[in-house]
Amino acid sequence: MNTILLLFTTAASLASISTLCLAETPSVPTFSDKPIWVSGSSRSGGDGNAQLLDVDQDGDLDLITSVPNPRRWAVYRNEDGKLASKPHWESLETSDCDHISVLDFNRDGQDDIAGTHESHCSLYINGTGRGKALFNVRPTWETDTYIDANQIDFGDVDNDGDYDMLMAAGLPHLGLALFVNETGYPSRTVSRRIGPRQYSESAIFADIDSDGDQDIVGTYPKTGTIIVFANSGDGNFDEGTLVYTDQTVRHVQRVYCIDIDSNGSKELFCAKGPWGPPGRSVALGRQEGLNTMKVVWTSGAKTGYHGFDFRDVDSDGDLDLAAADWSGRRVSIYLQDMGTLSNSPVWSAATTAPAHEAVFGDIDGDGDLDLAVGGVDQAMLFENTSSQ
Repeated sequence: MNTILLLFTTAASLASISTLCLAETPSVPTFSDKPIWVSGSSRSGGDGNAQLLDVDQDGDLDLITSVPNPRRWAVYRNEDGKLASKPHWESLETSDCDHISVLDFNRDGQDDIAGTHESHCSLYINGTGRGKALFNVRPTWETDTYIDANQIDFGDVDNDGDYDMLMAAGLPHLGLALFVNETGYPSRTVSRRIGPRQYSESAIFADIDSDGDQDIVGTYPKTGTIIVFANSGDGNFDEGTLVYTDQTVRHVQRVYCIDIDSNGSKELFCAKGPWGPPGRSVALGRQEGLNTMKVVWTSGAKTGYHGFDFRDVDSDGDLDLAAADWSGRRVSIYLQDMGTLSNSPVWSAATTAPAHEAVFGDIDGDGDLDLAVGGVDQAMLFENTSSQ
């Protein structure tokens, strides 16, 4: 009897452990092979945009992108878990729609949008439109000087409670431009130059040293360098520290600062390409006692990524990565496991043109993350089919 009881108990314990292991093993996410929704144009009106926002505060995610003929921004509303076939709001004609950013600029609880153009930058504040329009068709604010704008970012550099704007710029500025907010909106002209007078492709505010203020990270494709400018705490920056150089794949289209493995130290993720030879994107980690950073993650050697997004797509408690591949005309997902991000994608699908950016969001409200992609031709949506 004791032997039988022991065997029964052991079998039950093993079954319990097996069930626990299965329950704790995250499932690999699956997505539709082809987009389930497209904005439907052969040209996007820019480089390709797709960002998600709750434009009408109804609890679901809408999509903003750019459309052509003429070039303008357009919002597609979410209607019962599906994106509408036609825009709910469109801006007036504007110049090249390079990027669109979503932020609550005036901190009123509503999503505003910031446009980056290859001529100027603009802000559309939610609630300024007439009738059912949530945005005015004209920008609420825009720069009034011509600048070839690349990446822009917003942060409170001087700790006065409002958003200032940072720009990585080409001609005629060449370098990092700071637009300080002193009147409720950023200055319409450059308040201050940061760093070397050299074409800069991407720049962000980032508290990379975790001291509570906004530092600046800038990238320079001519020299293949990444420089960090430390904030003294009052919005003034030092001359910069060179943290990384890559002479082979010099272009960084977008740079992100994020603690991917939740170890208390932030990494810099560099989406590299597509200009110049396609090549690996990298993540850089800090080195104890050194100013330079080391490569802690790489993508495939022949990728040409332009944009990333970071969310927990497999619901295992850590951040994963979505990547938009301009050169390869694909979108891919890399999973993280126990603090290590995979070097090869767990899922990938072809896009209908070069992919400019990718962003996770639960569009259909079923509890998992779908994937919106902005391409040179159109915006598109891939459905998360993991729970089906």
